[in-house]
Amino acid sequence: MLLKNRLFERQAPERDAKSIFIFCEGRKREYQYFNYFKEIDSRINIEVYELEPSENNSPKGLLEIAIKNIVDLSDRVMPKYDFHEDIDEVWLVFDTDEDRYSSREKQINKIYEECEKRKNWFAVQSNPCFEVWLYYHKETAIPNIKDIEKCSSWKKIVNTIFNGGFDSRKHPILYQDAINNSKNNFTKQNNCLKAGDTEVFLLAESINKIVSKRISEVISLI
Repeated sequence: MLLKNRLFERQAPERDAKSIFIFCEGRKREYQYFNYFKEIDSRINIEVYELEPSENNSPKGLLEIAIKNIVDLSDRVMPKYDFHEDIDEVWLVFDTDEDRYSSREKQINKIYEECEKRKNWFAVQSNPCFEVWLYYHKETAIPNIKDIEKCSSWKKIVNTIFNGGFDSRKHPILYQDAINNSKNNFTKQNNCLKAGDTEVFLLAESINKIVSKRISEVISLI
C-alpha cells in the first residue's frame, strides 16, 4: 500500500528553504492533496492554507484571503506567513464552474490581473473542478463522458478509475504522470479553459523542481 508514511522519512524544511503558499477553493480535497508534499524534501516548505467554514472561498474571496495572509499592510494585523518575494511563491487554486449569479468569470479575470501585478504570485484553475487534475494521475486523454462540464461527472469518473476513490495519502505520488497527461490535453484562450483542462500542472511543476529526485527514488523501489 502506497501510504506516504511508509514511503518517505519526513524532513522539516531548512531555515532558508523555498516556501510555496497555496490557497485552495476546496476546503478538503485540495487541502489534503497538497499536504501530501509537506516535508518530503528539506529544501522546500509547503504551506496549504486551511479555510475556515465561515470564510468566502469564491475566487474573489480566495484572493482577499491570500492578500490578508501574505501582504504586509501597515494598517492591519501582521500577515500569517513570512513571504520573501525573491524566492517564495503564492498559488491560488480554484475551479471554473459557474455560480448562480454568473459572476465567476469576472472574479477569475480579476485574480489573473492581480497575480500579474505581484512578483511570484500565480493563479491556476481547473474546468470544471479539481477532480480534472486528479483524473490525469491515471488517464492520458479527455474522457468521453456525459455532461463533461459538470463537477458531478468528474467526481464519479475519478471514483471509478481509482479503486476506493482517490486517496490523498498515496495517489499524489503519481503527480508526474498527471503533469504530462494534463499538459498533453491542455488548451487555453485568454483565461478560458475547455472542459477537461487544468492548469494545476504549473503548480506541480514548481514543486517538482525540488522534490522530483526523492519522488523518483521512491517510485523506483515500489
